[in-house]
Amino acid sequence: MNKPPKLSKKQESDICLSCGECCKRYWITVLPEESAKISKVLKVPKKDFLEKDCLLHVKLFPKSTLGVLTFPSTFFPKRVYELLEKKIGNVPESFFVVPQVVLKREQKNVFNFSEKKPKQEKRNACVFLDSSNACAIYDARPQPCRLFPFIAVPGYREQYPFCGLFRKTFKDYSIESRIYYKKVQNYFKKVNENGFRGLWRNPPEKGLLYLQDSFLGEISLDELEEMMPKKD
Repeated sequence: MNKPPKLSKKQESDICLSCGECCKRYWITVLPEESAKISKVLKVPKKDFLEKDCLLHVKLFPKSTLGVLTFPSTFFPKRVYELLEKKIGNVPESFFVVPQVVLKREQKNVFNFSEKKPKQEKRNACVFLDSSNACAIYDARPQPCRLFPFIAVPGYREQYPFCGLFRKTFKDYSIESRIYYKKVQNYFKKVNENGFRGLWRNPPEKGLLYLQDSFLGEISLDELEEMMPKKD
């Protein structure tokens, strides 16, 4: 099977601007070094960017074996423990805790070009997606945005049939993807060793909590810290 043709940057841009669907579907994770670049582009202090435009995003995965970011549920705040009990009944003894910082999403008017003529509609979208589907921080956008939809992880690419760029061209981002995922692994190791506040200065104070991909409720930075006691 022949590969789709290579497109010019202008052609790629036109496809993305006529869609913007990825910015309307996903939470975009930010690494500490990326937050510094974004705040520089926005010309605001990093603290202000993290407070105004970001959220905590915490996912829990039941895990019985010891490892990086694995913590006993007995350390969890009472409110978090009760959320888990309400969701699944018997709470496992330990969880893999995945704490990240994500760009906020909000209800806004955006263009939908799926019909023959564009129409505006209300959608939850990245705070930096403007009404014309352009990115306000494009030059400093996080790596997931740069890799999308060509993330070189088996099974991931097939999840993006809605993406016009995916259908019309091909890029080999295998090297870039490996570099990025190595950075993510290193990020989790640092959080495990130093704690969340030890890695992030002035992180968001509030966010969202999930059991795998199922939404549980809100979570505070203090609750997250209580769930992840310092390891000796």
